[in-house]
Amino acid sequence: MTGAVPYGLLRHQGAMLLTGARVVGHTMINALVPASRPDDGAASRIAPITRVLGAPPQELVEQYLAWAGAARGYEGRLPPHMVSQWSLPLVGELLLRMPYRLTSVINQGVSLRVLGPLPRNTPLHVTASVEQIEQTPGRIKVVVAVVTGTAEQASLVEARLHMSFLLPGPRAPKTPQERGNEPDWITAGLWHADARDGLRFALLTGDFNPIHWFAPLARRSVFRGMVLHGFGSFVRSYEVLSQQDVRFNEIDVRFVKPVALPCLALSVQVAPEDAADAEGWRALRLAGSGDALHLAGRLR
Repeated sequence: MTGAVPYGLLRHQGAMLLTGARVVGHTMINALVPASRPDDGAASRIAPITRVLGAPPQELVEQYLAWAGAARGYEGRLPPHMVSQWSLPLVGELLLRMPYRLTSVINQGVSLRVLGPLPRNTPLHVTASVEQIEQTPGRIKVVVAVVTGTAEQASLVEARLHMSFLLPGPRAPKTPQERGNEPDWITAGLWHADARDGLRFALLTGDFNPIHWFAPLARRSVFRGMVLHGFGSFVRSYEVLSQQDVRFNEIDVRFVKPVALPCLALSVQVAPEDAADAEGWRALRLAGSGDALHLAGRLR
């Protein structure tokens, strides 16, 4: 979606704006408290959250589909990746129950499994739960599962959000990873984003982290400028694949390198069908200029 920024969508993001205010308070309270080391039962002690949510407003859905590049395929249905909009307040509430600085959390990937179509204009039954908390050098890794369904069918879309809390002090150096034998990549399509797409996606989802839309603060971050939400990069890439009739109902990606705003054409690439592994997984990636790799994952 290009053109005007839909500021009117802000009225649909009350739940996430409230969560954002609570995050500020939580951060102030825990600023001087050292992060505790999670034990093996840390995840199980955080109770799941279940909510029945009203159907996303039609205006929000249409604006979201336009931004995602979904020209067809969702008549009477919600896009499964719109889970980022209705799940973020629940995920935020789970994170608020952890004794870590929420301003240090980064999104590292998402897994999505589609079991059936999500109908529009129908209340959503959503459950969010913490599946894993693990400390590694310099960070605490967290996996949150979000299951979305209806009163008739409890599980229609299953998502897993992979996050990390960065800890103060030195972190383990990155180990260079060999890519191995690359498949004969097929380019499914291209997409690009302008400088205002971070603000547009924030208005669509409620994720108003300023690194995505407020240049003065973004320039002071580790990214040295505005970057698109990782989930936003995932959504745009997902729709390139869908609109080109790449068939899949399960996709798993990791956010490798943020997409700087604005960005030139990015290439969504997938391995050929005959390169699928024994379980049916095909590799995919989002490639930028030169050797830049922004997303890496698989689908089936």
